[in-house]
Amino acid sequence: MTTVLDSRLLGDVLRDILSPYDLPPVEDVATRRQLARTLLSGRDNGSFDGLALAYAVVAFCASTEDGAAEVLEAVGDNADVLVLDGVRGGYLLLPCAQDQHVGLARELHDRIGADVWMAVAWASRRDLESARSTAEDVLRIASGRAPGVYELRDVLADFAVLRQPHVAERLARMIEPVVAQQPLLDALRAFIGEDGNRAAAARLLDIHRSTLDHRLRLVERLTGCRPTSPRALLMLSVALTAHSLPQVPLPRTH
Repeated sequence: MTTVLDSRLLGDVLRDILSPYDLPPVEDVATRRQLARTLLSGRDNGSFDGLALAYAVVAFCASTEDGAAEVLEAVGDNADVLVLDGVRGGYLLLPCAQDQHVGLARELHDRIGADVWMAVAWASRRDLESARSTAEDVLRIASGRAPGVYELRDVLADFAVLRQPHVAERLARMIEPVVAQQPLLDALRAFIGEDGNRAAAARLLDIHRSTLDHRLRLVERLTGCRPTSPRALLMLSVALTAHSLPQVPLPRTH
């Protein structure tokens, strides 16, 4: 089978992937939206004939309404893609095999010019509610990072904390004194973003390395975590996520 990495139109790629399912087209937009809502909410009782046995669940959000519209336009010509859309975000259900879901999402993302974040999870029809929940949480974490396509393994530590509210609350309290001081927050974020490279982080902030070192020492004093320790830096990164976890503009599925 032709892979999703070929430089053909996304519609051609989808047609190749979907052809083994021999799915009847769902022409009515409202019907496709209701099908997506039903499948994502776990209310599928197996009564929908002709639907795929498994889907890639793509939760997406965009920085603008126009960006979200680009996502919908990219899949609009394919009646087998089920969409539940909101103003700046939504869900896509793309029928595909398990080893194709990430590549298919990346192919779609590459064809969109706007700043768009996508989180993708794969599941059989009976597990789509769980896949939606996973993709939703991954998207919440990823939306604080650079636009792109993310899956669970990309944000695993943050995801584990997000699923333990009492741990997330404790970490959020720990990092609060740093968040309250913008120079320290900027220094920590730059240091994390540069994977612990002090020289690169100092260049990014346009400050002297000794200034960065001083701010990182203050971070340690306030939190008890030494940023130059890989284990502590991971904890500080997760704490920042726990403190500022955004809500993403996804439509309700229930």
